[in-house]
Amino acid sequence: EEKMLMSRIALLGVLSLSTASAFSVGSAPGARLSLASKTASSARSTQRAFALRSLKAQEEMTKYDDSINLAAKERLYLDCCAAFNVEKKSLVSDDDFEQLKSDLAFEGSKVIMFSRDEIKFMVATQAYKEGKPTMDDAEYDSLRQSLKALNSPAALFDSPTCKIRDDGNTVCKADLSADDGKNALLYTPALVLVSLLVNEFTFWSYGWDPLLSLIAGSPVIAAVTYALTNFVYFQTPYITKAQCPKCTTPQNIYFGDVLFVNNGVGVNKSPTQLTTQCVNKACGCDLKADKGRMLVIAE
Repeated sequence: EEKMLMSRIALLGVLSLSTASAFSVGSAPGARLSLASKTASSARSTQRAFALRSLKAQEEMTKYDDSINLAAKERLYLDCCAAFNVEKKSLVSDDDFEQLKSDLAFEGSKVIMFSRDEIKFMVATQAYKEGKPTMDDAEYDSLRQSLKALNSPAALFDSPTCKIRDDGNTVCKADLSADDGKNALLYTPALVLVSLLVNEFTFWSYGWDPLLSLIAGSPVIAAVTYALTNFVYFQTPYITKAQCPKCTTPQNIYFGDVLFVNNGVGVNKSPTQLTTQCVNKACGCDLKADKGRMLVIAE
């Protein structure tokens, strides 16, 4: 009887293992099928969401019309740059944007040659005019000063600006910019003198041809010319150009000393601020020029 009981128990154990194995084998494909269905459904949902976002973005894009004038094209270009850098969206398609850049280049626009900081400044200026500032005043002023120091046209306003103070007086200001042509002319006297001296010295000492002496002596000529111009004839010279804030007459303003005449500031301490008068005799207003801020102010 004990043997029969043991054999029955063993038989029940085998049947239990067989049943569990059959259930496991039968249920695994169903579980895998369910997991695959969920994955496919999630992928389809993601694709639908992406397609809806792409369709919405395409609907928000504007079609580029190449018949608009140059000013409108430049405005559209800056708007595209602002939308992409600030709002992270595209106003026109990639093909239209490339066509816009090509049209601006063909028409000789300087906007596409602007650096990242110049575009950032122009976008901030436009956003401020629209009542949507993208940076605080301190950051804006710092960016404008850095661009003005580089003589960037993006940071120079075309016309003077005026405002009325609380006391009723009007204050007008205009931008200063470097006059590169006249600054280069300052080196002419020293360059001519040094070149003649080098030619005479090399000819009478070594019998060199004048052209050969100019080529061989160019490093010496350049160094002595720079020293004479900046430390003897003039002291830290800098010629700027601006419009009179009152009458908009173009004029030059000179910063620096001439033959150590220092305007009461001290030898080799050229003023960064000075007062002069408008060259237009009919206007004759007093102008306060600031080299550090590159501004001229008329009160």
